[in-house]
Order: sequence, then C-alpha cells, then structure tokens
Amino acid sequence: MKVIIPAAGEGTRLRPHTITKPKPILPIAGATIIDFIMKEISSIGDLDEIIFIVGYLKDHMIEYLTNKYKNIKLTFVEQKEYKGLAHAIYLTKDYINNDDKIFIILGDTIFKLNLSNIVSKNENALGVCEVDNPSRFGIAILNENGVITKLIEKPQEPISNLALTGMYNIVNTKELFEAIEYIIKNNIKTKNEYQLTDALQYMIEKGILFKTFKLDGWYDCGEKSTMIETNRNIIKHEILSKGIKDTAIIPPVFIDKDVKIENSVIGPYVHIGTNSKIENSILKNCIIFEEVNMSNAFIDNSIISEKVTYKGKTHSMDIGASITIEQN
Repeated sequence: MKVIIPAAGEGTRLRPHTITKPKPILPIAGATIIDFIMKEISSIGDLDEIIFIVGYLKDHMIEYLTNKYKNIKLTFVEQKEYKGLAHAIYLTKDYINNDDKIFIILGDTIFKLNLSNIVSKNENALGVCEVDNPSRFGIAILNENGVITKLIEKPQEPISNLALTGMYNIVNTKELFEAIEYIIKNNIKTKNEYQLTDALQYMIEKGILFKTFKLDGWYDCGEKSTMIETNRNIIKHEILSKGIKDTAIIPPVFIDKDVKIENSVIGPYVHIGTNSKIENSILKNCIIFEEVNMSNAFIDNSIISEKVTYKGKTHSMDIGASITIEQN
C-alpha cells in the first residue's frame, strides 16, 4: 500500500498565516494539520511509502516531515504548475506500479476513520460525508446497491448531499492513471482544472466499480472560521509548560513547552505554541503560533502567527508572522 498526499497548494484562504508556512504544517490542537493525518496513516499495517506532492514553500514541508517522520519512507514530488488535483496525482506515476494499491488523501483533511479496515478491502472506495451545502464539494450519486453511478464536481443543483471528503482508496491503479492521462490529453477540465472527479467518472463510465465509506469525523481547515471550529472539536487538554504563574486555566487548552504565562485567563479551546509569552491577557477559542509575545490583550476567535508582538485589546483578528502591534 502506498499513500499519496497532495499538499502543493498556497492556502490562500488562510492568509496571512500561510505566507510563512504551508497550510499542512499550520499548528492546531497541539500538533499540526499533517500530524493528525500521519497519525491515522500510521495505522495501515502494510504501508510501503508515503508520496507527498509539494509545491508552495516546499522546503518547509520537506524539512518538517523528514525531521519528524524518520521511520517512514517518504518521497517528495514537486508540482510546479497548479493544474488541478488530477494533474498532481499524475505526477506520481513513475513511483507507482500497476499492481500497487494506493490511498489518496488531501494534505489539509483531518479525519477520524478505521483506515486499516478500509484499505484492507479489495475495492475502489471514496470517502463521503453528508453535508448541508453540497455545492461546495464534489458529490457522489449512488444506486440502490451502494455503487457510485456518477460524480459531479461542485454541482449547482443539490442532486446529492454525499460530499467527497478528499479520500480515495484505489485498487485499479493502472486504470486510474490511464483515466487521468485521457482527460489531460483531451483537455477535459472543470473550473479550468484537471479534476480527479472527472478521471474517476471516466473510470465509472468504463465499468469500473466504486463504492463509498463514511467517515467517523471530518474536520475542515480550509479557512479561518473552520480552522478555529476544528480546533474546538479536536483539542485535548495538555499543558507541557511549567512557566505558568497566577493564571486561571479553563480546559481544554494546549500549552506547549517553554511558554510563560502570568496574570492571565487561558481557555477554553486555546492552542499556544512554544516559546510564547502571555501577560495580563484573556485568551479563548484561538490558535497562537510559536514565539508570540502578548500583553494586555483580550483575544477571542482568532489566529495569531509566529513571532508576533501584540500589546493592546481586540476581539477577533488575523495577524501574519513577525508583526508588532501596540495599542494604548
């Protein structure tokens, strides 16, 4: 089994935080987005290799992953032009054998799933989740036997509420790359990109069966509001720092090592990165990156990037890296 993780995008909806970090290594709930994905992947018993498709700030991704996951075979393939998910997957063709089984998961998708059970089945299957607004996603239409009959990318009409979650278990690997090659050669695009859903639909029309599997949990990190909501949903109470003085902690919070906090109220749902200093402040429902210096602040529903110095008061904001703000 080989896992392919597309992670080349610029994460524009999470700017300014993705100006200095690629989205998969943004911190959340005591780890990073990609750490939660890697934890689930590690449950696969016959895992041979993880292939990352990198692009934007690729050196940051490669350094982070190679330093942290030294016991797993990692391969990095660069996507220099962003032409869609199908194009990204096609770049891995030389690393995949025809008889390999592959599992594809997007690099910004936090999920809960019995992954070993899914990949052990000798069948093509796509991860789905019922959603209220299917027009934001690719969707699947099933017949009475639970077999996918049609895939549609971001439909205007709500034909189905089964959204594709960015997880694909593929056993017909040879046919997948042939389908991608077909849509690229014939310039078949949706929203001006080569979509994986179009390639999979081509396979379905050729008679290849696809089923679905439902996730136990699916958490979006695509933009500020959903990332903060995901942090609320998955954070576990953990305090690694011993530098906390005269401070009220309201669980759950994650406070990393070498954090100093004094005369403050922290929580609930707060992530604070390493080497940060918080004084005379109230923080709740927010994600604070590493090396942040903050005093006299009321921070709620916010994301603060690394190396920020902030003095003052506010209720909701996004601050990019290495910024100094003072309010009297």
